[in-house]
Amino acid sequence: MLQCTGIDHVALVTHDMEATVQFYTRLLGMRLVRTMRTGPALNNARHYFFDAGRGNQLAFFDVADSPPDVIPQHLHHLALTVDSVEDLQAIHQRLREHGVEVTDILERAYGSTFYFHDPNGIHLQLAVQTRAWEGEAYADPDPVPSARQFQAP
Repeated sequence: MLQCTGIDHVALVTHDMEATVQFYTRLLGMRLVRTMRTGPALNNARHYFFDAGRGNQLAFFDVADSPPDVIPQHLHHLALTVDSVEDLQAIHQRLREHGVEVTDILERAYGSTFYFHDPNGIHLQLAVQTRAWEGEAYADPDPVPSARQFQAP
């Protein structure tokens, strides 16, 4: 059985690396930790990595010069966590001040969260866990057959 020790990075796509660098470094405060080119198989695209904290990284492939079928985008949203309600509120305010459309801060079963989009149209969620999850772990009343098989006892 595969036993992961973590997620090295999540690879996303951008059509504007400059806007992506500005957004993730200046607005979200992430550090740009690596820049490279992919090589001929992926059209020598830029591939940049941002430190998302605690050993996690977000990586972006610049597909501005690539045909749309080379790297299609398949992502619902990316959820990132912060350490405190104060951090969440500060980032929420900073994004609003820079003209980024954000949802209100919402209270959920685990804590607080809000949603917004980056310059690439990627749907992002920022959240802070302020309490333990209180919901049922397997709440789907009609799960797919294999889900029943793999649910923890």
